[in-house]
Amino acid sequence: MPHAVFSHANGYPSGAYTPLFNALEERGLPDITPFDHRPLWSESPAPTFLSWQTYAQDLIDSLDGLERPLWMVGHSMGAAAGVLANHRRPDLFAGLVLIDPVLPPTTVWLMARVMNFLRPNGTAIVQRALKRPHHFETLESAFAFYRGKRVFSEFSDEALKAYVVAAHSDDGEGVKLRYSGAWEACVYRSVPNVAGALRSIDKPCLVVAGKQSYVLTSRTARWIRRCNQSIDIQSAAGGHLLPLEAPDRCADMIASFVKANS
Repeated sequence: MPHAVFSHANGYPSGAYTPLFNALEERGLPDITPFDHRPLWSESPAPTFLSWQTYAQDLIDSLDGLERPLWMVGHSMGAAAGVLANHRRPDLFAGLVLIDPVLPPTTVWLMARVMNFLRPNGTAIVQRALKRPHHFETLESAFAFYRGKRVFSEFSDEALKAYVVAAHSDDGEGVKLRYSGAWEACVYRSVPNVAGALRSIDKPCLVVAGKQSYVLTSRTARWIRRCNQSIDIQSAAGGHLLPLEAPDRCADMIASFVKANS
C-alpha cells in the first residue's frame, strides 16, 4: 500500500483537508501522514521574509530515517515545498502529486521578489493576510463569519467545519487563529525560484491544475512543461483551493496516478 506525506497550503492546516483524506481512504489510499509547516508550531515571531527552502528542510527533517521512499502530496505552498525538498533529498520520495502548486515562472518570481523587497506590505494578498481576524467567541461564530466570505463560497459545510476546527484553538477567552496573519504574509512575500528544482524531477510527478485557478494559469503550466516535459499536467474543474472545494474529484485524480505509478 503506497504511503504518502501531505504538505498543506499557506494558511490551511492539515486538518482542513480531512474530507480529502477520507476520500483517499475510500479509494484505497489510507496511509497519509499530514505534515504541519513551521507557522503552526514555531514559537518565534513571524519574520518579514523566510526562504521556502526552510519549509522544505523542515519537511525533510520530519522524514529522515524512513526505511523506504514515500509519495509527496502537496497543495499550493506545500506542493512547492515538496518540490524543493525533492531537489535536496530525492531519495526520500517515490513520486510527487502537486495540487495547484505555487511554481512561478522565473520572470514572475523576479518581479515579485523586487516588489516585495521594496514594499513588503504593498500587495493586496499580504494586506488581506495581515488584516485577518484572529479571535472569535466560539467555533460557531467563526464558522458563520467564514461562511459569508467569497473565498469559502465553494466549500461544503463539512469542508468549512474541518477548516474552522483545524485553524483555531481554545485560548480561554474564545478561539484564536493558529496560523497567524503575520506568518501567512511572510510566506506570501517569500515565494521561491523553483526552476532548477522542477528540472531535477526524474520520478512520477502529477500536477493537478484548477481550471479556474488564479495561481496555476495556462501560462504557468506551459512554463512547467518547458522546464520538465516528463511532468504530467492534468486539469480539473475548480479553483486554487481545489482539494478543499472538491475533495472527491481531487482524490480520484490522486489515487489514479499513485496506483498507476506504484
